[in-house]
Amino acid sequence: MDEAIRELKRTEFRDLFKAEIQQQDDFVKDCSIDTDLEILIPDDYVESITERLSLYSRLDNCETEKDLEDFHTEMIDRFGPIPAQVEDLSQPCVQEDSVELGFEKMLLKNDTLKCFFVSNPDSPYFQSVTFNGILQFLQKGTNKGKLKQVGRTEY
Repeated sequence: MDEAIRELKRTEFRDLFKAEIQQQDDFVKDCSIDTDLEILIPDDYVESITERLSLYSRLDNCETEKDLEDFHTEMIDRFGPIPAQVEDLSQPCVQEDSVELGFEKMLLKNDTLKCFFVSNPDSPYFQSVTFNGILQFLQKGTNKGKLKQVGRTEY
């Protein structure tokens, strides 16, 4: 219900709630991540399906870097050296960071990362400190990234 109200404020009643919308800094609620990496707990590392499902659930509940470190340590203690596929399971933190940066979608394929910003081109996100920081980083901080607009809404 809250999301429906929020969407109405941002679309149909944008003029009435302009100040409130500009004050909000939660521009993205979730980020989908699509990758060609094999990200899983292999059968030969943890044989029990029930145990693997429990580990996935526990990993999903990790909220901090400390939680992930503790999970990582426990995996080594219980199952031995961690395979590469399990190392890449830090997706929950990546997903959380992506939402904070304003990414709705990320594609990591063929060693190339593509990030898609807020899809609404009229979003106050594009005037935010976060977006401006990303622009500055791309302009000054790296020669490996570039910003490109595709169509009207993808960057």
